[in-house]
Amino acid sequence: MDWDLTSYFSDFKSPTYTAYKNELEDKIASLDGRAESLLSNEQAVLKEWEALLIDYELMQASFSHLSSYISCLASADAENEAYIKEEAAFAGTQASVAKLADKIMRGIGAMDDTTFNEFLERERLDGAQFWIKEIRDEAKKRMPEELEGLAADLGVNGISAWSRVYFSTMGNLKFRYSDPETGEQILPVSQRNSLLNSPNRDRRKAVFSGANAVFEEHQQTFTAALNAISGTRHTLNARRGVESFMRPSLKQMRIRKTTLEALMQAIENRVEFGREVFRYRAKVLGMEDPGYADLHAPLQLEGNSGPTWDEAVSLVSTAFNSAYPALGSFFDEMIDKDWIDHTPRDGKRPGGFCTGSLATRESRIFMTYKDTLSDVLTLAHEAGHAWHSRLLKNQRVFAARYPMTIAESASTFAERILTEGILSSDEYDDSIKLILLDAEVDHMLSFLLDLPVRFRFEEAFYSHRAGGNLSTTEICDLMTSSQRRIFGDALAPGGEDPWFWASKLHFYIESVQFYNYPYTFGYLLSTAFMNRFRDGANDALNAFERFLVSSGKKSCEEVVQQTIGEDISDPNFWANLIDGLDRPFQMYKTMLDQQTEPNA
Repeated sequence: MDWDLTSYFSDFKSPTYTAYKNELEDKIASLDGRAESLLSNEQAVLKEWEALLIDYELMQASFSHLSSYISCLASADAENEAYIKEEAAFAGTQASVAKLADKIMRGIGAMDDTTFNEFLERERLDGAQFWIKEIRDEAKKRMPEELEGLAADLGVNGISAWSRVYFSTMGNLKFRYSDPETGEQILPVSQRNSLLNSPNRDRRKAVFSGANAVFEEHQQTFTAALNAISGTRHTLNARRGVESFMRPSLKQMRIRKTTLEALMQAIENRVEFGREVFRYRAKVLGMEDPGYADLHAPLQLEGNSGPTWDEAVSLVSTAFNSAYPALGSFFDEMIDKDWIDHTPRDGKRPGGFCTGSLATRESRIFMTYKDTLSDVLTLAHEAGHAWHSRLLKNQRVFAARYPMTIAESASTFAERILTEGILSSDEYDDSIKLILLDAEVDHMLSFLLDLPVRFRFEEAFYSHRAGGNLSTTEICDLMTSSQRRIFGDALAPGGEDPWFWASKLHFYIESVQFYNYPYTFGYLLSTAFMNRFRDGANDALNAFERFLVSSGKKSCEEVVQQTIGEDISDPNFWANLIDGLDRPFQMYKTMLDQQTEPNA
């Protein structure tokens, strides 16, 4: 492992770690007993509920500390049986916290309006009001207490177990492919996505085919996991009186249904722009039959072989410090403190993420760096998440938990800052700038085509799953039809990826449903902030930071309205942002015209 985790614990087997874990479990049990006592006492006073919430908040900080540490260990070494066992055991702790949270939710939900409003005014709860209102609203959609407790307990060996099965399987899977330059290769699946960013089309096609063969081989595991996870959610929604499978996601993302509908309406009304971008890039690359294996194909330009890790770090640091010095200084701090695990190796889970502790207020970044520009952008992306957490360092725990919609605005804004820093610098020649513009075009393809495909697939899957388990063939058919719906004829016949649902870990995350549209939401919203920054708005970066600092205390609609004065439930807001992407696309085309036409 590359990162330094000693600020969490000196060692996984240390007495300090064991003591911390035992103390946390004792604290949860004590809080649960206090909550049970308050629920059964009609004379309980607000001061007692207030004290319980304060102690619950402190426990949440410790819980996040332990959760983050275990996820770091298990992700970095998925073949370590002790880590995997610990991850599975921690699901029991999560269940205990879920049962405690249910009791707190019931207590606050049972307050009459007058009592509740008085409770909100208590001084020690200042800054926690939004969170308290949220859980009061959620209390309306709960099963009886004994059933919620049973659901939490069963989840350890049910939905949580299926999620762990998927991640453990993917962390250990390897695929075989014949590389056009180096011959036969056997590599971990975690390296698949980086290889699909190769400028060599023969390599991309071989990787695509080889990895999909492995997904097909393990189809029963992936089909069972997806059906079990979604089926559990449907069952719980029905028991809780949740009328739509979208409601939990909308609550998690802190947006209204009208806002999501406005976003998707704008995307599909402007879908021809994304298709035009895909067609143009395919034409430049000389591809007459572009498929999913080519979705992230970079231009074959001189100097496009990809920077080393040290070069990538220098690139991001220079760009950040040039365009956004505070972010640059923070990034340099992360590098100095070894907060990033980037090395490719066997047993490492695929994907990338940023995690952190609410106890120490430190972050860690997990990724697999394979010397591609896409990986450089991933580094900037995850650094944006870490910066978001740093800006919330002085906020209380209840006000430091933010939705993915705003989280992805922070990460994609950091990617934009990387691009802006390089494009505006005389230090880099046009070839490097064109590579960055190519990455911006790649984002357009991801956020205007690929991510909407994922949303429409998941939407269709959950709709069909309400009627029972789906077969592997049915799931593959839903995926290909969703891809065809969004890409239209820009995707060559037969160019779909029927196994995309098996390759994408986002569909299997237990704690988050519809882990897709927040990326497009964040990308376009970061565009709005970037436009202000480029236009030279005096308060642009300050407004962005106020936006992030407020992210744990308001809905998305409120925080955007109060920082940049925009209505995100209006389709025109999103449509105008998409229309504005034509500017960098035309710049990209102009620069390409000035370059020697790349080979296919």
